[in-house]
Amino acid sequence: MSATRPLSVLILCLWFSMASRTLEAYNLLGVLPDIVSRDMDLLPMRFYKLLGGAGPSKTFDMMPLEEPTPSTSYINSRMLEQAKAEKVLRKHLATYGCHVGKELCSFEQNTGHVVVHLVKRIGDQEIAENVVCRWLVGTDGAKGKFVFGEIIVKNLTRDAVGAIPDGMLDECWHCWGDFGSKIFTVLGDVGLEKIHEDYDTLVQTVKEISNRQDLIFGEIKFKSNYSPNVRVVNKFSEGRVFVAGDAAHVHSPTGSQDAVCSDLNEKYYHGLIGVNCQLNLGWKLALVELGFASESLLSTYTEERLPVISHMLKETTTLLHSTRSVKTNGGDVSHGWKRTRDLKMLGVNYRWSSILFDERHPQQTSGKEKQLLDAYGTDTSGGLHAGDRAQDAPGLALVEADKISGETTSLFRIFSSTRHAVLVLSSNGDQIAAVLELANKLPPRFVRTVVVLPRDSAPLPATSGADVVCIDQDGYGYMGYGAGTEGTAVAVVRPDGVVGALVAGATGLEAYFKNVFSNIKA
Repeated sequence: MSATRPLSVLILCLWFSMASRTLEAYNLLGVLPDIVSRDMDLLPMRFYKLLGGAGPSKTFDMMPLEEPTPSTSYINSRMLEQAKAEKVLRKHLATYGCHVGKELCSFEQNTGHVVVHLVKRIGDQEIAENVVCRWLVGTDGAKGKFVFGEIIVKNLTRDAVGAIPDGMLDECWHCWGDFGSKIFTVLGDVGLEKIHEDYDTLVQTVKEISNRQDLIFGEIKFKSNYSPNVRVVNKFSEGRVFVAGDAAHVHSPTGSQDAVCSDLNEKYYHGLIGVNCQLNLGWKLALVELGFASESLLSTYTEERLPVISHMLKETTTLLHSTRSVKTNGGDVSHGWKRTRDLKMLGVNYRWSSILFDERHPQQTSGKEKQLLDAYGTDTSGGLHAGDRAQDAPGLALVEADKISGETTSLFRIFSSTRHAVLVLSSNGDQIAAVLELANKLPPRFVRTVVVLPRDSAPLPATSGADVVCIDQDGYGYMGYGAGTEGTAVAVVRPDGVVGALVAGATGLEAYFKNVFSNIKA
């Protein structure tokens, strides 16, 4: 892993919103406990009256809190400082021998490999290094070509906000003005504003917006002139080189559609890391590199993610225009700032993907011209489809040695970023045995079999070949995956948390895995 700049960087206290789907991705990666121990609820917005700015005019939630449901354990978006998120991810990466500290200078593609030119800086010394690798994935952000980020000012201390009492900065985003003309926002020791070129201009701009001549400013560590930028590449790979996150796309800051993990070294932005992009690519690249799938599987990275990113850019651009159109003194200021449930990304899907297999909705995955469905799931219906987000189901009683163990688990605790989960929802011993016989021919390091028996069911001998056997005590698994207590339903959940197949038994399961493990004969 290389960093585009050395580690002696200016760490800015940027905050970002983590959508529900991003939290689910962190759960798959096994880093969620470390993330949630450091994060916090989304803060309300608090706008202040102009002509003095001492009293608030309106306080509101951008996205109201919801109660978690059995299918959606992480339903509310969260906030976290980017430096803390980076620290968590780097700690986990280090356990796999992955470290930062070398700058990527250039690369060349050759038949079967990529030559990467790196440099490590130690003081004034530069140590060059050439690395030959089979694949190269660029997640280093826009790097100034596609500038992304807020305008950030570090070290605007509490003294800088004058009469605002102690403690308020931990409760809300504090805003003066409006995007239609000027706006100034403060959270903790971070000020966000469209900065002019010198210190005096900044100070005067803030005082004019707030009409508070008594504000006192300290030293400004960093400032930059930011303008919204909305771009996307036309494909996410070329040969053996892939891009993800802000290296592939950049949107306005009004959507908060994925996690930010970035350092800032003077004028260099290491932008968004799209967690769901990496998950989509990662499991496919692993299968190809280890010889269990053909390279054609990698083309589905662009096929699946590009429509999602294109839809996301439209959504966040619409939000930007809505936010900028609001006038503080001419209407409801909250109108342009409130966010819909769509931005939690729970409806994001790949229903059009060529590697899905859906026996419940055969028209979706058959024929040469499949309809491109709404990537954010705003208009989709008809229950769970292949390509949809996999749902959670708590209250699963574990069965061990044909006995209920007394321990419970949930599907989200079973799913993994490294293995397909084959969910067999059935009480029919013969059909369970047929599915397990086929699944057990697949490479065990990439497939986990899970038999989910209906509530009040007794353990079955036919389940002995499964990795996990449980009883759906509360019925949430059968409800979420559209299974009846009679018959058999099989759902395959991919390592990126997406339903890859919805089938009735072993025949459909074989058809799905022949699409994925193309070098495996089931």
